[in-house]
Amino acid sequence: MEVPLIPFWTAQGVLPPIDEQDPTSPNRAPYATDVSQVVERFSTSLERCLVLEGFLSHRAELHRIGITGGLQWLNGSFMENVELLEGRPPNDMDVVTFADVSTAVQATLTPDDIRILTDNPWIKDNFKVDFYLTLLSDHPEALIELAAYWYSMWAHRRSQQWKGFLSVSLDPAFDQQASDLLAVRKQEIQDEQN
Repeated sequence: MEVPLIPFWTAQGVLPPIDEQDPTSPNRAPYATDVSQVVERFSTSLERCLVLEGFLSHRAELHRIGITGGLQWLNGSFMENVELLEGRPPNDMDVVTFADVSTAVQATLTPDDIRILTDNPWIKDNFKVDFYLTLLSDHPEALIELAAYWYSMWAHRRSQQWKGFLSVSLDPAFDQQASDLLAVRKQEIQDEQN
């Protein structure tokens, strides 16, 4: 199955919240994509490459722990043309993870593993990811409420401007390809700067 391309930023510097040509279509935020396409689309500066490295490293830690089922919503200034909007590079990527964490995995978590899942300030400092975890094993009502909360938070900028965001699977199938591509893109950017 071919993954749809990530839409281009609007003239306002954000991902479009919906398909303007077909506003009722299912082609809307959160746009489903894969981590390889995220790297392809957003590795445009050294600062962005460093954020992507942190994001992929944090995903690798989730995979190491045994968390490979679920999805991640990606947002924040990283998904915007913040260089144009605010004259600065993005500092991090906002990530909400809806994860399938089995009881077997939960039983084997070490204190360091728990830190990887819950210590948001540490995660942000070490991986450039503003990370929030929601367990798919939560009660359906709680999941619905949390998904609605995050959607309503992320569908707008603080200025109340409507915008879109991305969704990627936690499956590690594209992570190595994304890491390889990121290494190439980072080297190209460094070569251009020298």
